[in-house]
Amino acid sequence: MAQVLLILKAIWTFIKKYGWLILIVVILGLCGIIGTQCSRNQKLQEQYEISMANEKSLWGRIEGNQKDIVAYQTTISSLRYINDSIVQHLLEIQEKLKIKDKEIQSMLSLSSHFHTTDTITLTDTIFKEPDFAFDTIIQDQWRKMEVRLKYPASVCVDATMRSQKEVFITSTRETIKPPKKCFFLRWFQKKHNVVRVKIEEDNPYLESEQNLYIQTFEK
Repeated sequence: MAQVLLILKAIWTFIKKYGWLILIVVILGLCGIIGTQCSRNQKLQEQYEISMANEKSLWGRIEGNQKDIVAYQTTISSLRYINDSIVQHLLEIQEKLKIKDKEIQSMLSLSSHFHTTDTITLTDTIFKEPDFAFDTIIQDQWRKMEVRLKYPASVCVDATMRSQKEVFITSTRETIKPPKKCFFLRWFQKKHNVVRVKIEEDNPYLESEQNLYIQTFEK
């Protein structure tokens, strides 16, 4: 019995002497556990929001909504495992333009076409035979033009043109002033973030004329 009392007395003495230290360790441990759990919950919430946005993006694509597109959110490394022709073509253009993965903020594939039919009827007769009719088609991967001639003076042109664009928005750190020739001196030059928009038009018959990209920010 006496030994038990001595042990309890020793424990009580230790607690009285180092109790504040034990309390601090317990508090720090609890703070660490709470902080880790909060960080984990935040990551799970972000992953949930991304998955919901991606679900909306996929449903919009299935429904064929091309005027209000929800962005698909993922990493470049994950895209390399997606068996999708549009995604694979974007990655091919990225390699062609020599854009690094870390530079890409977002990328976009735009596909569109136009179709028009024009008919010209002349006042004078230019085809002699009443049953005259002539059709010809000029086409390739990007364009199709059908020309129809009919008696007495009718010329009809049916034209279709397809456009395929890949847009990459990149961000890089570049020197404010022209870079020094010496590699060592370039380390000490001031740099700033430069956002660039690179547009690749696949159709060789089309050329971009005026493009403007504006990045907004709060003061």
